[in-house]
Amino acid sequence: MNKLWSYFAASTVALLISILVYAQPDSKVFEDPLDISAVQQFGFRGLTSQPLMAIANAGTRVVAVGLRGLIIFSDDQGRSWHQARVPVQTDLVAVQFVNPVQGWATGHDAVILHTEDGGQTWTKQLDNRVAAVAFPAYYRKRIASGDTSAASFLKEVELNTQGDTSLPFLSVYFANPRHGIAVGSFGMIVATDDGGKHWLPWLDHVDNKDFLNLNVIRKIGDDLIIAGEQGGVYRYDEKRQSFIAVSAPYKGSFFDVAGTDKFIVAVGLRGTVYRSADRGATWQDIDTPVKDSFTTAAVVGSMTVLASAAGSVLVSRDQGLTFQPEAVAHPMLFTAIDALGARSLVRAGLQGIDVEQVGAERTVKSNEVSQ
Repeated sequence: MNKLWSYFAASTVALLISILVYAQPDSKVFEDPLDISAVQQFGFRGLTSQPLMAIANAGTRVVAVGLRGLIIFSDDQGRSWHQARVPVQTDLVAVQFVNPVQGWATGHDAVILHTEDGGQTWTKQLDNRVAAVAFPAYYRKRIASGDTSAASFLKEVELNTQGDTSLPFLSVYFANPRHGIAVGSFGMIVATDDGGKHWLPWLDHVDNKDFLNLNVIRKIGDDLIIAGEQGGVYRYDEKRQSFIAVSAPYKGSFFDVAGTDKFIVAVGLRGTVYRSADRGATWQDIDTPVKDSFTTAAVVGSMTVLASAAGSVLVSRDQGLTFQPEAVAHPMLFTAIDALGARSLVRAGLQGIDVEQVGAERTVKSNEVSQ
């Protein structure tokens, strides 16, 4: 498959948004977004009206990441927001915390950021320039030691990191402060066992010989699951130290997965929802009234919540067997949804972020901004 076509056709909707929403401003002198810090002033629109791509809880704090290196956080259930200090202006599309202070964010240009203060300040651990040197060198060393199987992986990382390639890491998961994995386009996957001080390519740890896009990585019950292009679902096998392909009856892109130890739901293009109650061994096609692409899924308390590119929100209260539409006061192209404390939901998307009180009749838009 042509690499460029694969990129535009099968990367996550969130990734496409970040390409389309902001064109680079006219400038006589190009400034690499990897070398300049995120702008601290966003004008009259306010922080909460900027496009945001992912959200995560850091203890009682909620953190959201978005385009041009924007990261914001709230300590009061979304009533006010503060902007973090970020060393890059690269578009960020994923974030995860392992405890109230340690977190990671990922995005374009192979960027991986780390925080040790709950998301207030961030440092860069990896970017495409580092990857372009370190990743091919890793596989060349293996080939030199006699591992001929590494040749295909060397070719792929060279294609993904050389020249003008803007390799995006689309999702990140840390099991603890030391062990983490990030996944992205063209089958890219990297892992660390020292908290991100060093990252190694892990293309040989996934049953993905065609190097299909890997859109999301989630811990569901006891399983670590990756989902992506052409219905790809992969479950981590601890003994084999590898992600093993799980058969799924769908050949489009999965953009998110969610669930518990009882079930998994995988969502994708044109209202696609598949459900498994046996760790992915078999799947059931779940019918919903939504026919646009689902961009995000989450289990929030006893509810399974889906949101779409057209601003639809569906809720299941029977572990993903049936879904009903939920009224939304501020529909937008949603990119993330999660719990915010015990009584609220937080939703992020193309038009910013809002907070909904569970059981309330309307969504209250966050509008108090602190710098």
